[in-house]
Amino acid sequence: MYIISHVKLFYPLEGVILKIKEINIITWVGLLINIILFGFFWFLSFYYEIMINELYLSEHQLPRIFSVIYIPFGIAVAVQFISLMILFKFPKSGRALAVISSMVMLPLSLVFLIGYMFSYEKHCSENLAVYNKQPADIGLIFKSSSALMQGVLFIALGLFVIFLGLGAGGLVAGVGVLSLCHSFHLKNRTMIGMMQGNLILTPGIYSDTYIIPLADVTLIKEDDRLFKLHIRSAGVDRKCTFRKGMIESEKYQEPLKEILSKIARQE
Repeated sequence: MYIISHVKLFYPLEGVILKIKEINIITWVGLLINIILFGFFWFLSFYYEIMINELYLSEHQLPRIFSVIYIPFGIAVAVQFISLMILFKFPKSGRALAVISSMVMLPLSLVFLIGYMFSYEKHCSENLAVYNKQPADIGLIFKSSSALMQGVLFIALGLFVIFLGLGAGGLVAGVGVLSLCHSFHLKNRTMIGMMQGNLILTPGIYSDTYIIPLADVTLIKEDDRLFKLHIRSAGVDRKCTFRKGMIESEKYQEPLKEILSKIARQE
């Protein structure tokens, strides 16, 4: 009975273990960086008193913050492990934990967060058919140039702030790195389009582009700034918001109007 009970206990984890392969490699690289960062501060904390005693240094000559910062860093790394464990069972909760824990270790923790968001998006849309860039009847792509310019600007500003000795510079530069990643990922990527009666959609900034039957998508909301769609297809049930300002073409109104006119509106 003891063996049977333990088999039953670990059986639900089988699917999770198999899905670990679906986690983006950037996530593992980011987690490794965070562990090294935690180990670095732990090392400084462990040898803090020894360095003072043996080198006859005063506490003012060493950054004492190193001796306490490893505690929140260690907690953050542990929470990141938990976020990976629950990604495939409770994706929204896992995403929240990944974001919160990454805020503690900025800016290097952005590597983990970016990888996690790619993994999250892939999981949320895993049953949808990936669009392989066949010629579309109508296609509107993302405006990646603005994200690129924003990224360069924030990185330059962040480096300048760091040069001034202000800690906020790392956060500013991190925002710039995020913008650069967005620009590279979204370059020439279709936000929304149509092909042979199917919709071409990229549900999120970190998402792949998918082709979805028109009947499986509902228009929830549309105004001058955005439109919101509800996808119910192949076991996927998610709502996605698209900002019109992120469309590349300045003359997107008519093509977008034509696409949205084909989508059933939510009653």
